[in-house]
Amino acid sequence: GGATAGAAAAFDMGLAKTRLEGLAYGTVTSLMMSGALRLFSATPKKLMPVPDDSDLAKKVRFDHCLKIIFGLCMSISVALGLYTTTIFTIMSIYSKTALGMGLQSDYYKWFDACWTYRKWGFLSFLGTILTFNASWILSLILTYEDDIRWLALPAIVVGLVGIYHYNSIVGLAGAIIYS
Repeated sequence: GGATAGAAAAFDMGLAKTRLEGLAYGTVTSLMMSGALRLFSATPKKLMPVPDDSDLAKKVRFDHCLKIIFGLCMSISVALGLYTTTIFTIMSIYSKTALGMGLQSDYYKWFDACWTYRKWGFLSFLGTILTFNASWILSLILTYEDDIRWLALPAIVVGLVGIYHYNSIVGLAGAIIYS
């Protein structure tokens, strides 16, 4: 059913526009996925044979572990990114369709009914950010050899500070906006 005259009169297009703009996670995630796929193609991933020399074997095994963790982070990052992008794109399409058809009250009902998917999409977005950050750091470590691997240190520091800040922002939103 369509919107009644009273519901149409009470409809706040500014609020609807703000809610639609809140679905922009998909755009940001698409950009991160593009970077992740480029990063994946540029990072050494081939597992080398383990040599007989025990010191060298330790280094090769360590690199194998890093490469496997890198591959896991990348696959999780891209999978979460695809989920986030798809969820928020679908929500945006149907929201705009309902509004374009003049179904304001149905738009509100539908948008509110989809809160679980928005929540999972947001959590997926956060997962994309975290696994992309980890992948970036691992890529730096795997790209550089031995003594020059310290170049990853600034990325590690910024990544850890970022994780702390992301967690703080989400916590504040939960305590203030969603309580």
